Order: sequence, then structure tokens, then C-alpha cells
Amino acid sequence: MNRWMLLLCAMPLILPGCASKEKEKQVKRLCPQTAFVRSLERMNDYGGESPDEKVLVAAAKMKSVEGNCKYSDEGVDVDFTLNFVAEKSPRLGGNQIGFPFFVSIVTPEGKIISKELMTAEFKFGSDKKAELNEDLHVFIPMSKDADGTNYQVLMGFQLTEEQIKAVRKAEDEKAEVKP
Repeated sequence: MNRWMLLLCAMPLILPGCASKEKEKQVKRLCPQTAFVRSLERMNDYGGESPDEKVLVAAAKMKSVEGNCKYSDEGVDVDFTLNFVAEKSPRLGGNQIGFPFFVSIVTPEGKIISKELMTAEFKFGSDKKAELNEDLHVFIPMSKDADGTNYQVLMGFQLTEEQIKAVRKAEDEKAEVKP
């Protein structure tokens, strides 16, 4: 009987050791990368006209993105805030403008598995600049023990073909200037 009493008294000391060894086996999974695409971080609105600074209505830029994630048995929840800034010109003709943007989920192999289109709505006060912080959420489905570290949550402005050409032209001009 004394042996059983001794075993019962020792149980609380033995079990925590087992639990800590189990925790050591669990690898901390990191959050997927959350970032905006550099060449799509800016958007200029020319009011439907050809890209020219003389007809610029407003411009917007993605400033930063901050977030975190939480794993579950079904996948990983990613919560983040995308911070924007916009500037209007006298051609705006009002105090508000929307800029279309997207949020995509990209697999480690580079495949886009989700792309959602949204609009960043800016309202200007007496200042010609406005800031906007969009709280966003994506869910990446994956198996219980999978690691989302190599997934990416990428965002950028949804540009027209003409706007993309203007961005590429500007990037080419910058590349030509470098020695």
C-alpha cells in the first residue's frame, strides 16, 4: 500500500515532465509572408485619360502591412492591417475616391489559389492627403500539421493594362539611369 501512495504522490512530478517533452516536439509554425507587390504598390488615377501628370486626379500608395496568424486544425487564419495613403489634385471634383486593390493567396509553388478584389475608399477633409487602414482577414486551408510559412498573402492595386504599361515604362527608365 505504501508503494501506491508513493506512486500517487510522485504522479504530479512525473506528468509535467511528460507534457514539457511533448511541447518540445511541437515546432513553432511561422505566419505566411504578408506583403504588397512592389510594382503594384502605387496607383495613379488619370480620370480615364492617358497617363500624364497634367491630368492626374489622385494617387494612392500602400504604405505598410502588419499582421499575425493563428493555426487551427483546418488551416491558418491571417489577420492583417493594410495601411494606405492617398493624395488628391484639384481635378478630383469632390472629396472622395476609390482605388481597386486585390488580396491573393499564393502557394509555396507560386500558384494563386485565391484572389479577392476590393476598393480602398478615401475621404478627404480639408487636407489634400488622406490615410486609410483596412483590417483584413484571409484563411488558408491546410492539414492539421501543415506549415503555412512558405505561403504568401500578396496585395497590390488592380491596374488597367494602360496603367501597367506606364509602371513598366517608369521602371525601365529607372533601370536605365543606374550605372
